Amino acid sequence: MNVSDEQSYLKNITGYEHLNESEFLETNLGSKYLPLKLKVPATVVYVVILVAGVVGNLATCIVICKQRHMQTPTNCYLFNLALSDLLLLLCGIPFELDQFWEQYPWRWGVGICKIRAYISESSSYVSVLTIVAFSSERYLAICHPLRRYASGLKVPVRIIVLTWLVSLVSAIPFAHYINVSYIEYPPGSNNYSENSAMCMMQKENIPEFPLYELSCFVFFLLPMAFIAVLYVRMGLRIQNSSLEHSVEGSVHGETRQAQSRKTIIRMLGAVVITFVICWAPFHGQRLMYVHLEWSSVADIHTWLFLLSGCLYYFSTSVNPILYNVMSAKYRNAFRETLCCYPATPRITRTDLSSVRDSSAGCGLGTRTGSQVFRGRNENYQRSIR
Repeated sequence: MNVSDEQSYLKNITGYEHLNESEFLETNLGSKYLPLKLKVPATVVYVVILVAGVVGNLATCIVICKQRHMQTPTNCYLFNLALSDLLLLLCGIPFELDQFWEQYPWRWGVGICKIRAYISESSSYVSVLTIVAFSSERYLAICHPLRRYASGLKVPVRIIVLTWLVSLVSAIPFAHYINVSYIEYPPGSNNYSENSAMCMMQKENIPEFPLYELSCFVFFLLPMAFIAVLYVRMGLRIQNSSLEHSVEGSVHGETRQAQSRKTIIRMLGAVVITFVICWAPFHGQRLMYVHLEWSSVADIHTWLFLLSGCLYYFSTSVNPILYNVMSAKYRNAFRETLCCYPATPRITRTDLSSVRDSSAGCGLGTRTGSQVFRGRNENYQRSIR
């Protein structure tokens, strides 16, 4: 600790010498327990998201594995997306629920703290890269059908392996810099209170290179712009194709295929919209944590934390809902696989097209921020998990 840091620390603890340990921790970390009016609704919402996400994503994996006609390149990506979403849910929500009911101390040790942050961060990167991959696959299939590869699932599997390798490497800095932090008590004693343990990345431990900014740009802004461009070009291609068919008097089958592709584009458009809605508050909160002083925006941060958390985890459970709402082929496959309901025997050209162009969901990302409620200066501060 240099001289300026020591002077700042002594200034902050002045007047706290008369406080006992629990009072001192509450002054510096905020209340240990959240009010019931906040944690009960939050718990209900998180439990619903957890159950729906686990059941829905497991069902998606089972359907794609058991239904041979569902094993297409796009559905291979969707299987990977469901897997990464499952990891996000299981590594995130249980620990957040624990923190809702007791903010500190962190009782799971340094190892679990780092592993949880690493898996969550890397899984979120996998989700984003997977969406980019199957969006590109749909773009090639619609806009450049003659160039589409004809190697079955070999290429998608290789791309999926690559997304995991890139994500696992990119998430290493978060696992390195996150740690279990403690507060010194009594002040100036060089003793640290075990009751103050929190799994977080403190501001003073954030590296000098722009870790948060790079994460936001590489795994949010850049993919969002890329996907939006692809979907706009796909939409224009389908629109032009429909006009050509109308002028030339296309056959009934071609018209149905064009209509099927329009349906696919509408659903893929929902991917972009949901992607932005689910992730913009999360990345916004992260950047606010790094660049702003919370004493001036405490109320905004409180609501942004709650909103970004709900949307963040909702993004991992919404994909199976989109599949069933927007794809008749998925609904039939789900009923046949999970409910032993016989599939409709009539297969049209539209159905075959739907299998090839099976729908894509909104996926996304990890919540790598751990909730920390600072006392006077940083209310409801989100740290990095």
